[in-house]
Amino acid sequence: MASAISFACFPIRTATNSILLSPSSSLRFPRFFPPFSHSHHPRFPTFFCSAKKTTAFAFVSASDAIINESNPKLDDSDSDTNPPSPPQQQPSPSVVTWSLLFRLLLKHKLRLALLLLTLVGCTTCTLSMPLFSGRFFEVLIGANPEPLWSLLSKVGVLYALEPILTVIFIVNMNFIWEKVMSTLRAQIFGRVLIQKIEFFDRYKVGELTGLLTSDLGSLKNVVSENVSRDRGLRAFTEVIGTICILFALAPQLAPILAVLMLVVSVLVAVYKRSTVPVFKAHGLAQASISDCVTETFSAIRTVRSFGGEKHQMRMFGNQVLAFQRSGIKLGTFKSVNEALTRVAVSISLFALYCLGGSKVKAGELSIGIVASFIGYTFTLTFAVQGLVNTFGDLRGSFAAIERINSVLSGVEIDEALAYGLEREIRETKLNDENYKLFIDDSSSEKNLSVNTHYMSNLKSATDIGSLALSGDVCLEDVYFSYPLRPDVGILNGLNLTLKCGTVTALVGSSGAGKSTIVQLLARFYEPTQGRITVAGEDVRTFDKREWARVVSIVNQDPILFSVSVGENIAYGLPNENVSKDDVIKAAKAANAHDFIISLPQGYDTLVGERGGLLSGGQRQSCYCESSA
Repeated sequence: MASAISFACFPIRTATNSILLSPSSSLRFPRFFPPFSHSHHPRFPTFFCSAKKTTAFAFVSASDAIINESNPKLDDSDSDTNPPSPPQQQPSPSVVTWSLLFRLLLKHKLRLALLLLTLVGCTTCTLSMPLFSGRFFEVLIGANPEPLWSLLSKVGVLYALEPILTVIFIVNMNFIWEKVMSTLRAQIFGRVLIQKIEFFDRYKVGELTGLLTSDLGSLKNVVSENVSRDRGLRAFTEVIGTICILFALAPQLAPILAVLMLVVSVLVAVYKRSTVPVFKAHGLAQASISDCVTETFSAIRTVRSFGGEKHQMRMFGNQVLAFQRSGIKLGTFKSVNEALTRVAVSISLFALYCLGGSKVKAGELSIGIVASFIGYTFTLTFAVQGLVNTFGDLRGSFAAIERINSVLSGVEIDEALAYGLEREIRETKLNDENYKLFIDDSSSEKNLSVNTHYMSNLKSATDIGSLALSGDVCLEDVYFSYPLRPDVGILNGLNLTLKCGTVTALVGSSGAGKSTIVQLLARFYEPTQGRITVAGEDVRTFDKREWARVVSIVNQDPILFSVSVGENIAYGLPNENVSKDDVIKAAKAANAHDFIISLPQGYDTLVGERGGLLSGGQRQSCYCESSA
């Protein structure tokens, strides 16, 4: 379906103070003005905004709307009529929880079982080696009658089997965690995508980018950086296994082990308590750098026009130095804790040498047991140090989870958008693997039925288009304040009619509310009070996803995606499976086909970031085609 309602925000130079344009108006527009909404569908309302300053303007904040210097009142329909509303929304809980991670892990039960089996096998091989080392020394000195080559063959099997099991363990661990992280990253992206527009007013792009990159990267590193023998799960199982074996071999040496574990446990507890704010500050500093880079490069033309390179360098330098300071502080915490761990281990080893040597001399222990004990102590040393590092990575991941939850928890999503999007994805997911990442199959069917019931009361794109063909778009006694500035009234009791089959232009000074009206008509925001209707129907009774399909907006400086011209045009077409013929048809409708085929690769020409490889007029033309 073509766009039934089109909004274009262009500066319109005209001698009149405020104008209401009809299809027969003699006012001329640039050739890439949206002809699809005016000439091809003359009965659809089209709305233009002008930033030209005049003595009288279409709308002034705190005043009634003026169209043709009159104040048309609408019908006497009850503006308090409430449209169907979604179920009562509670503040959203934490987005990333351990229960969610556990549920995502359980989707890979077979691989988890194989992972645990190989983990046991790897640990068994590792913990068997010191035992065989002790027996080896006993064989050498004649204290053990076992043939040397028989013992060496067993050791050879262990040395061959351990790396094979390690490869299987690491491959499965990485596979499972990459799957979990892909799903988690997609679901967080989806959660950000369905936030209300004021959410994006509150947070910078760099901050939101950091959630999906550096913060989730910290969570990913908990596994990817801890799959080696002396880190993560293997270190944990080796610590537990070593303790059990040592108590079985020489219970009289257990106090040394007890002291070692006590000291290390205290160090880990201190580390846990002291590094959380440091990790959090380090992550925030990293996000600030990302935000500064994004803001600078996305506004590079503004920077150049004001000669602001020096200012940006100073600002970026401040962010880098803050990141440097937090990194140095974090490194100091790590180094001090590792040094303390090494001191504790060294003291324990020295005590072992003294006590164990004296017991061998006294004949209370064999040389093989002491040799095995020393080997296990070194195993324990590396495992404990690995656990300390793993705990450090865990604290970093906790800080990252806290940042993610602090941004996304407790905020109200755009429910009307979320319900429509969820329904579409659930209907499509069997045909597209990409969508499965965004669906939590463990969610209850009861919640889905509530959403479906709510959606069944909303009107479709066909209904919206039919209403737009038969009636006016009206703003009835609309009050509005931006959510981040609730004390500043932008619209105060506005009554405005966009006549069906006409082109309406609002002309006014900056800040008069023209762009705000467009954003309300696009349903980026909902009125604080009052309502917007199409042919007398409240727009809140329309499916928000369907509304987006029949309403188009063309900005003066449109932003294109960094893909081809054809893909940018296809982006605005209603169906996902768009053919090249559909794209060409839309381009011809916008009178842009000729300029596109003159490009080096025609419809396959890449437009660059934000469409920077095209001229301003060409970007507008592509945007109009997409809106068609």
